[in-house]
Amino acid sequence: MNKKLMSTILLFIVFAGFLWWGLSLLWFGVTTLNTPKGDGENIVYALLLLACAGYALISLLMLPRRKEP
Repeated sequence: MNKKLMSTILLFIVFAGFLWWGLSLLWFGVTTLNTPKGDGENIVYALLLLACAGYALISLLMLPRRKEP
């Protein structure tokens, strides 16, 4: 497999993983905020993970495109 294609696929997997992890942690943080177990720490961590997902998405969009003849 081509190295460029492999790195693009891995970067997409990183994006999808951080997005899923961040959204699930944000959902957990919001739904348990009013319980004794809940605090704002989960929401802050979720926002940091979503920022990492956004950075990976921007990196994916900034990759050079193949020029069609």
